[in-house]
Amino acid sequence: LKAAKDFRIIGKPTRRIDSADKVSGKTQFGLDFQRKNLHTAVVAHPPVFGAKVKSFNAEKVKSVAGVTHVVELSNGVAVVGRNFWAAKKGRDALEVEWNLGPNAGVSTDALGKQFRDTAKGPGKTARAATSPEAYKAAAKPIVAEYELPYLAHAPMEPLNCTVEVRGDGTAELWVGSQFQTVDLAAAAKTLGLDPSKVTLNTMYAGGGFGRRANPVSDYVVEACEVAKDVKVPVKVVWTREDDIRGGFYRPMYVHRVETGLDAQGRIAGWNHTIVGSSIVAGTPFEPMMVKDGIDPTSTEGVADTPYEIPNLNVTLHTVATGVPVLWWRSVGHSHSAFVMETMIDELAAAAGKDPVAFRRELLAKQPRVLRTLDLAAARSGWGSAPPKGRARGIAVHEAFGSVCAQVAEVSLQGDTIRVHRVIAAYDCGLVVNPLTVEAQVQSAIAFGLSATLHGRITLKEGRVEQSNFHDYPVLRMNEMPLVEVHLVPGGDKPTGVGEPGVPPLAPAVANALFALTGKRTRSLPLSTRST
Repeated sequence: LKAAKDFRIIGKPTRRIDSADKVSGKTQFGLDFQRKNLHTAVVAHPPVFGAKVKSFNAEKVKSVAGVTHVVELSNGVAVVGRNFWAAKKGRDALEVEWNLGPNAGVSTDALGKQFRDTAKGPGKTARAATSPEAYKAAAKPIVAEYELPYLAHAPMEPLNCTVEVRGDGTAELWVGSQFQTVDLAAAAKTLGLDPSKVTLNTMYAGGGFGRRANPVSDYVVEACEVAKDVKVPVKVVWTREDDIRGGFYRPMYVHRVETGLDAQGRIAGWNHTIVGSSIVAGTPFEPMMVKDGIDPTSTEGVADTPYEIPNLNVTLHTVATGVPVLWWRSVGHSHSAFVMETMIDELAAAAGKDPVAFRRELLAKQPRVLRTLDLAAARSGWGSAPPKGRARGIAVHEAFGSVCAQVAEVSLQGDTIRVHRVIAAYDCGLVVNPLTVEAQVQSAIAFGLSATLHGRITLKEGRVEQSNFHDYPVLRMNEMPLVEVHLVPGGDKPTGVGEPGVPPLAPAVANALFALTGKRTRSLPLSTRST
């Protein structure tokens, strides 16, 4: 690179050139794509993960106007129509008998108990302490269990994929993919074609957050199966209910932390056990990522914490549940930051120290993290009195090469948690476009606050209980706080922007809630009850 003093574009705020078309509706997303003679398909998916079709009756489907085909797939039954409504009404009329398989008894209540019991025993070592039982000598011991739920990605645009299989032995796809190489290979295999004969066009996607980067390319494979059978261009469309109930969730986790302070108010030791499913198990990433039984995406943010914690011992139990899991925006940091930052806050309170001052002591050898923490504290007015009826909470976390600190200003309106303001400090190294960074942090805060206040997928008798935004809410406009983003200057290379703004949000809000009520909440989504 040229010297920074000679930059003409890097570091200058530059507005996006595609915003006007998105606002006007001109931009074509995958769901908007049209083609001559394009049919639409919706799929009756198994009600339980891993279930298989035993039999189906399509007699009533044939009387639905506009329905053209009914196709059995490897993971359900597709109804194809000349438009979405015909296909959807046809699916409503379809009668399917399922072989429910081994996961028909899965429930999150039972899994929670299993995870909590498992967490009381030692797992595989992700980080070994010199004295792993030092925490037992703490003058002020703390034992805490944290529960983090399954989370759906819930993008505004549900999953969809258009496929055209041609008579000349070629095929073309139009899809809002985050994983083009994998999706193209999966499509070619499904269609029985050489990959060179398959073209994948990447459409704009109305949100993805990891769901459109799936190692098994589930919705792409399903679209290819339909198109291969019906011999006309087909757009497979998932309804909102299909999307919420379709699996590939952020895993459910339980953390058990045994720690405490010595007589001088310093951390005596920290024993940390994590229980959850691996997002890379059974994928091509497993051989290169999982070492000695440790999936690093389950322990990141804990085993590699920047805090100087004496005698930090981290172990992992990887549990198979039958529920398909996947990366979700900020991956393992999405749960580990909540645990680390609320426990650090709890220790600060037990030591009778200001939460920022307590963190500063543990970050003395981490100047980059320290600068980010200090900037957030300064810009939020930390140490001054917040507006009447409000309290502030702080959190800082390092992920994907970047550091983000956030201060949340929170009040209670009855039993409702209201987040009024979030002040974020962000160090992503060399900033190419400040407006892009600001927009990504704002979106990360909205995404993170949805999960903090509302997000929870539960299962009963193998079935997902949530179905749409009425019972799996995302953040509404009237819930969005004012957001200020302050960039830490410096850095010689750019680092991550899309994900690191998510992890600090939940603990910052939880810590503010403690400052307001004196009660700790150790599970998400947050509530005003004590746990």
